[in-house]
Amino acid sequence: MSTITDVVNVAGSIGGLASAIGDAATLITGDWFKRLDKASYGNLKFGVESIRTAAGRKTSVHTYPFRDDVWVEDLGKRPRQFEVLGFLVEGDLITGGGDVISQRKALLAVCETPGGQRLVHPTLGTVENVCCLGVETIERRDLGRAFEIRLTLIVSGNRLFPTASVSTGSASTLAASATGVQALADFVKSSAASIAAGAAVVQQAVSTAVGWYQIGVTAVNDVKRIIGAVSTLSGNFGRLFGGGNSGISGSNTQAQSTTTAADLLSSSSAARASVMTAGAALQTAAANPSDSATLGAAAQAFVAAVAASATAPADAVRLVSSLAQYSPPSATQTGPIGSSMLAIQTALAAVLRRYALAQLAVTLTTYQPSSQQDADSVLASAVGLIDAESDIAGDAGDDDTYQALRVLRQSVVADMTARGANVAAIARFTFNATLPSLVLANRIYRDPTREPQLVQQMNPRHPAFCPTTFQALSS
Repeated sequence: MSTITDVVNVAGSIGGLASAIGDAATLITGDWFKRLDKASYGNLKFGVESIRTAAGRKTSVHTYPFRDDVWVEDLGKRPRQFEVLGFLVEGDLITGGGDVISQRKALLAVCETPGGQRLVHPTLGTVENVCCLGVETIERRDLGRAFEIRLTLIVSGNRLFPTASVSTGSASTLAASATGVQALADFVKSSAASIAAGAAVVQQAVSTAVGWYQIGVTAVNDVKRIIGAVSTLSGNFGRLFGGGNSGISGSNTQAQSTTTAADLLSSSSAARASVMTAGAALQTAAANPSDSATLGAAAQAFVAAVAASATAPADAVRLVSSLAQYSPPSATQTGPIGSSMLAIQTALAAVLRRYALAQLAVTLTTYQPSSQQDADSVLASAVGLIDAESDIAGDAGDDDTYQALRVLRQSVVADMTARGANVAAIARFTFNATLPSLVLANRIYRDPTREPQLVQQMNPRHPAFCPTTFQALSS
């Protein structure tokens, strides 16, 4: 019985194997060829005998003396290349081709056309932007109305060229840093002899620093800065607050929706406290003017604290500009001591102004003009301050500072010009009747969401009754 069972089992195994072989043969001869795509290049179909595909990485092999191994440098991905061996048959029912000579003519035209074409690969599918490196057609007498073809193809990428762009903001920051360094160096040269004159000269240095400090404290405590402290509050709560809540007039971004006015006022108070702390450090450093490094760092920290206390960049520009115009009253004492006091006062006031100009250039890198006129106005104001200080540096013989200020001027002009280039200009509009601001925004800009910006620029008594003639952005 066991022998009969074994025979049956063996027979069943042989039958299963035969069935599997049959299924594999069906798969090879049926489904496999059905799944292949019909090859074509540039929408011209052809029969395929074989396709060779090449891919990989571009490399550069570096060899070194007395070393057994090499270093293979990876240079990126190699473009895929295809070598196609195929044929064109007259009246081919599969490819739908007609006259074989016409097919060859069309293939040559496609291969001679500039640019890439679409390749349909039997197994890879559709490959875009494939360029033909060469095509060959072979006519043989024994083949009759069938031509052999050989295509050499390569996948092409986009035509890209390296471009260089200048970061105008970074250039201004570097120029500002160089200005501070040169200003401090010239201060050391011009004040070295005066510092040795005694306590009166040191007291004059402290008095000069205190005068500059008081200008900064007055600017920090003004009402406009306090109102601007809440200008980044989320939402739009009125054009009188300016900043990010009133159209395009301010470049500061809005605070998070969970931030309250109390939070913003608390941050403003902390910034004011930082200004006071930096001012105290400046006075301490001014009491020892021979330590120029500490004095320069204290002056730079103070003007940076004043700029950071402003919520809107426009406020920061206004605050720092006031420090850049510092001109203390001249010391009136006569004699050698009086001359030394005047020299230290002039030198210290100059270096403080130059630190303020350096900070002004840095602050302007975050200022976004609201119009071309606004960009021109802010740029003219900044350039005027730099030019005035350049004249002072030139008259005093501070050649290094003069050169640094000229570079700073060029950087500021380039930066403001770049960021104000795409800003619309202010235009004059006239209407026959008084209209609501929402209607005017829709008529002028085809965008009712720009109504807050329009109200900010027109400044009407009430947005429902706008003036018939006003100025606003042209687009």
